[in-house]
Amino acid sequence: MHDMKVTEGGTAEVEDFVGMLHDYDSWLVLHRHPHLYETLEWEDPPLIVEQVLGHTRSGRTRICRDLLSRVTGGSVLTEEAPEFAPAVKDPELYLHFLVTRMWRRQLSMAALVADARAEATRRGARLLRTHCWAGEDRRLVREYEELGFTATLEFEVRRSDGSIWPGQMLQTRV
Repeated sequence: MHDMKVTEGGTAEVEDFVGMLHDYDSWLVLHRHPHLYETLEWEDPPLIVEQVLGHTRSGRTRICRDLLSRVTGGSVLTEEAPEFAPAVKDPELYLHFLVTRMWRRQLSMAALVADARAEATRRGARLLRTHCWAGEDRRLVREYEELGFTATLEFEVRRSDGSIWPGQMLQTRV
């Protein structure tokens, strides 16, 4: 991670952040999972854009850059878990929207997770949680496990079109 730097994101990075969420180069849509893109819901205007803007204005986005200052990844850190996440007793930090460019995916993911751990420690949180897509071969779940997370609860979200989005909750102690 020595060639990656993570800082607070601002409005200048919103386009990059949303682009990574939407881009086929994103870890959300690996070339091995071409049907994953079809599971993402985009509204008009896109809800995802509103969410990222809201998090950016609240100082919750984290942006990863390489040595050339190119945006290679992003995430959102909050003290609030999504509605579908079970309540926990310990103070926590929740990692949302972890997304990277494919050409620096592993280094960017590792840098953003290390940054989230450091921020959790700084804020006195003892638990860092996140969730990810758990479909097909569970590759994303394994990637989070390689970064020190433990898979906990499997869940499903019914999409507006009636399809099911398989998810996996993950956590790590800090």
